[in-house]
Parts: sequence; C-alpha cells; structure tokens
Amino acid sequence: MRSVAVFALASLVLAVGCRAPSSRSSPPDRPNVLLVTIDTLRADHVGCYGYTNASTPTIDALAKRGVRFETAVAHVPLTGPSHASILTGQIPLGHGFRNNSGFTLSPQVKTAAEDFRQAGYRTAGFVSGFPLDRRFGFERGFDTYDDHLPKGNDRRRTPYVERFADGTTDAALRWLQTPRGAASQPSPWFLWVHYYDPHAPYEPPADLAERYRQAPYDGEIAFVDRQLARLFQALDAGNETSRTIVAVTADHGESLGEHGEGTHGIFLYDATLRVPLVIAGPQISGGGVSRTVARSIDVLPTLADYAGFPRLNDVDGRSLRSALEGQEMSDAPAYAESLYADLELGWAPLYAWRTAGFKYIKAPRPELYDLEHDRSETANRVEELHARANDLAGKLEQTLLRAPAPAAPHPVDADVAERLRALGYVSGSPARRAAGTALRDPKDGIRFLPRLNRGMSAARTEPDVAIRELTAVLQEDPGLLMARRTRAVAYAAAGQHDRAVADLRVLDKEGQLTPEDAIVLGDNLRFAGRLEEAALILTRVQHENPTFAQPLISLAEVRIQQHRYDEATALCEQVLKVVPDHIEALRRLGDLAVLREDLGAAAARYERILAIDGGDVAALTKLGVVRVRSGHQDEAIQLFRQAIERDPRNGEALLYLAGALASAGHPADALPYFERAIEAGPPSTMALNGLGLTRLTLGDAAGAESAFRQSLRLDPNQPDVARALADARRGSTPDPGGVKMRK
Repeated sequence: MRSVAVFALASLVLAVGCRAPSSRSSPPDRPNVLLVTIDTLRADHVGCYGYTNASTPTIDALAKRGVRFETAVAHVPLTGPSHASILTGQIPLGHGFRNNSGFTLSPQVKTAAEDFRQAGYRTAGFVSGFPLDRRFGFERGFDTYDDHLPKGNDRRRTPYVERFADGTTDAALRWLQTPRGAASQPSPWFLWVHYYDPHAPYEPPADLAERYRQAPYDGEIAFVDRQLARLFQALDAGNETSRTIVAVTADHGESLGEHGEGTHGIFLYDATLRVPLVIAGPQISGGGVSRTVARSIDVLPTLADYAGFPRLNDVDGRSLRSALEGQEMSDAPAYAESLYADLELGWAPLYAWRTAGFKYIKAPRPELYDLEHDRSETANRVEELHARANDLAGKLEQTLLRAPAPAAPHPVDADVAERLRALGYVSGSPARRAAGTALRDPKDGIRFLPRLNRGMSAARTEPDVAIRELTAVLQEDPGLLMARRTRAVAYAAAGQHDRAVADLRVLDKEGQLTPEDAIVLGDNLRFAGRLEEAALILTRVQHENPTFAQPLISLAEVRIQQHRYDEATALCEQVLKVVPDHIEALRRLGDLAVLREDLGAAAARYERILAIDGGDVAALTKLGVVRVRSGHQDEAIQLFRQAIERDPRNGEALLYLAGALASAGHPADALPYFERAIEAGPPSTMALNGLGLTRLTLGDAAGAESAFRQSLRLDPNQPDVARALADARRGSTPDPGGVKMRK
C-alpha cells in the first residue's frame, strides 16, 4: 500500500488531477523508461532555459526532440525528501520523508520501482550521493540498486559520500550492456540514474575548472551533461532510443547567494525550488515548450501513463501527458516545505503554497510574491495583497491540518551524521528548544549561515579557521548548539582534545549530547590518552544504540591502543553482524590479523574491501604489505603501483613501493619513490633511512649523509643509523641489515 491517506490535496490539488488515459500502449509495446535526476540543478542554468553561459548540449538536444516545461517546481529543497516526492508522486506530508536526516521512506509508501517491477519491468537504480543510500528506503522495488560510493583518496574529505558522474555512468552502462532475456522479446526496463555533481563543493574536472574558473557550479553542470551524452549514446548504440521515454529533472536548485543563502535547504524561493523538466520519447513531438506548471509529484504519474499503467489513484500528482501532447492543462497548486531550519537549527519551519502566479510562504513574518512580475521574489506583497495572501494561507492551512500527524525524527547514527555534514547538511540530530521560546525566522538567522557553513566545511581541513568562525557564531548566538558541536570537531582536528572534550561536556550538561556527540567525546578522550574514560562513554552509547556501528569501531580503537587485540577483534566482528561488509571493520580486522602474523586472514579482509571498492588505496597498500611478507614481491609491487596511480601523494604507498623495489635489487628505481614519500610527508625515520641506504648503494655518499642526519634529528636514539652516518663520512658502505627501517 501507499500511505494511508492522500489527504488534503485530493480536493485542492487533484481537483485538476489525473485524467483517465487515452490510447495507452499495449503491454507488449510498453516503452523503456529512463529517469535522470540531477542534484542541485537550477533551471535557469541550463541552455534550453535561456542561460547563455551554459554548456548543456545534451539536455538542450533532448528538449529539441521532446518537450520542455517552462516552469517545474520541487516540493523540498533537500535531496532525500525531494527524491521521495519524485519516486512516490506524493508531497512530503504524504510520504513522510521530511528531512535528510532522521527519516526513512516508509514501507507503506509505494515507489516508482515497485510499480514498474509489478508491471513486469526490469528495474535498476544508480545513485551518486549518500542521502539516497539504501538505508533510507530508496532501494525498494529495484532489482539492482547501486549506491556504491567510493571511499575516495582525498584525506581532506569524509569517505563514502559521493560518486562522480563518470563513475555512476560507467555503472549504469555496464547494466544497460548486460544481455538479459530473449533477444526477440526483451523485457522493458525502468532505469533511474542520479547525478550528484552540481552539489557543493563545486569542483569540476580540470579542463572545465579552467573554463569555468569564475563559475565552477556551471562547470559541474557541464560535466554531468557530458556523462548524460554517454548514457544517451548507449541507448542509440543499442537501438533503444526510439522505444525509451526519457525524463530529465532535478531534485532542487541552488541559491548561489540569493536571499543570503549560499546553497540550499533553508528557504523556499524559486532559486532552490524551480527545476528543469524535459521529457522525450515515442508519441512525444519534438521542440515543444509547455507553459503548464509541472511539479515533482507529476513525474511518476506521467511516466506511468506512458508505460500503459492503470491510472495511479494513490498519488498527489497527475499525468502531464496532455501537456506533452500539446493540449491545454490548467495549472495545479504546489505545496512546498523545509523543516531543515526547525530540525537542525531550532528555528521556525517554512511552508509554502504556490500557484502559477503567486507564492505564499508561512513564516513568523509571512511572505507573498507575485511570480509573474517579480521572478526573483524580492518584493514581499503580503500587506499590499492581503486578500490574496489570506486565500493562499487558508489553502495551505487546510493541507497541513488534514495531513497525518508527522512522525518524530528517529535517532541518527554517527556514520550518517558524519556523511551528511560532509555534504553541507548541518547535523544528524534534531535541535531542541526551551518551551515557550519564540522561533527565529530563518530570514533573521540566515546571517549566521555563512560563518557556520565555513566553520563546518573547514572543521577538519583548516581547523584554525573553523574555530575562529564558530567561536564568532557562538558569541552572537550561544544557543546554536551545532556551532558548538562542530567546534569540538575542529578542536579535535587541531589536536586540542581537552578543548573538544570541554565543548562536548557543555552539550552533555544541557542534555544535548547525542549518540554522535558521545562518540566524538569518546574519540577525543582516547586521543587525550584517557582510555578508560573513553571506553566507558563508548560502551554506554553502544548499549543505548545497539544498531550503530561507529561506537563499536571507536571502542575497538581504544582496545587496540590498550593492546587488547582479542577484544578489538570481537568488537569488529560484532560490527559485521550489524552492518555486513562494513569497510572500516574489515580494515581493522585485517590490521589485527597482520599483528597476529595471520597473513592469510589479513589478505582475505583486504581483498574483501577491494571487491567492494577497487580504488581503496589503504587496502591496496596493506594487501601489498601482506604480499611482501608472504614472499610475493612482484605482486606487492603491482599493488603499490595501483595505489600510487590512484593517489600519487600517498606517502605510505610510495614508501612501501620504494622499499619493495630496493629489496628486489632495483635501487635506481626505488630512489625517486623514497624522495616522493618524504616530500608527501610527514618525513619519517623509516623513509629517511631507506633513502640514505639507497643513495649509498648508488654511490651518493653526500646524499646518504644528509638523509641519515635528518633521521637522527627526528630520533637521536638510533645507534645503527649513527654508525651508518660515520661510515658514510669515511666513504665506507654500512651493512644495510644493520640500519633499521623503522618509523
């Protein structure tokens, strides 16, 4: 079943709702359906929507062979809730997915994939951003659901949060090109491909970064358009284009500084709600532009209509087939909301009701905009057009009052919160307010966001910047607890663990210490050497949240530091029972097996990681070390080379490759890798000693002397290196076995 009620919109929205379909396709002729959603894409940054600086030839060409909706609007400026509307045909009040964190898609709400699979379609989804992870319920109904997000090799970034558009396209093409069924009568398919790249931070590939140096957001859009071209070319090559309905849209837009908002999530202006919608395929004439206002909830009913399904009566949207075929359709009103400011910051939530000409926003200071004459929504006319405001406010209130009671956000584990923060979403923990406190209008609070966002984005990479920005925010608004918890993360990154602990203790005293915060507290206590205190906190949070993996991982780290390896192993095994194939649990089990000299078990763990993510540089490097210790030098060298190819500045992989080449009798090949390992930093005695010995072997006594001197400055207690230095000064060659290659 879908959600129990398709409440107020039954009368207000569906009054102009789903038509009874005519001339439907017969089942054997049902088309394939390709749904492409591009995250964070404003309609007015696409060429066919009039943007002259765009490089979107693929989307523009699709519009020429199909129909472009001049105005299409989303219902939430957030990835998870908006995609829930696209895939269910329901507004957030119906599907219940109200925020990126704290919500999942209810099993009672039927999805597009379930509809298509029930109708005999093969179904596949390929997503590129963590908010669409299967743990949130989006995988339901898909025969194949590929939400594999690589770890990545940029140590400045949180791993497993995003897959670039080329990687997602590669995966989707592999699925498309895999033969299935009888060639004479293949089953139709429903394929959803989601691209995340236009989402901040805007970092297009090198050639586009240069071209779009002043507008990197546009560069990322151009990159996605290139990948879309590859997808469409595959349809052409497989003779699928003529029998495939293609819909390209976005989940929301991007403010780009309008109304004081840098990205999205807070406000309900068209900068973040107006999206492109282009549909092409059989029975759709090319080059059309529809003036009918389309909504995200209309996408599923429209695709279902062209696929020949019976009319979907349990959706809030309607089929746009008449508009696509050139007929007039009256406009239907659009509901929109953002609970982000409420749930994450403790400010007022925002709700909106939009018609073709006006938008009303419910806020502590309500707003009304004349969209025909004020497309940028800069002139609030709520006082001037009082009757119009009251009319729209009344319809909005009817919808809110008739909706089912909203579910309370559920606790968010540390892993989810960490990944959402890495993508610019403030936290994974509902904000709390004292009873009777007036809710801040987001229009007044938005001034804090630039500093808060800078602090969040810099917390791990530039902790001093983050501490400065977040401290300034707290001086103005001491009650903004996310600033305090993020400052604790920045203190930790700066090595100021006692200060991090102090900030987290403030949260604990105020009853605001979430499970995520407790894990950060435990980690900082561990870094500060207070191991038993850390174990106590982590054990408590694990008992209170038995389905969370991160407390077990952090507790395992404590036990490793205490040399209680059997306990650490048991904790990691427990993680795998909660989350099978948890990569960090597999990694620690591999490391623990190496400590036990169980090289076979270690290899199995690292190989499993690489089966999940073939680009995991740490796993490639550790497996190489195991191969060296097992006597498979050539295989180890290949693994180290693969790691360096993926991360050319990975000091550990460079050092191990240098050591393996030197041990194999190739000192000239090893030398540049020792030098690169030291350059990648931080320098270690192991790298410097290896460099010194290699230079000596190649006859460079002066260079060897310099390397040994640097090593002794790092650790004067190396008698073997001191002897090697003395030998180098005398011009004699030291015994390589006498110099320890230790860190």
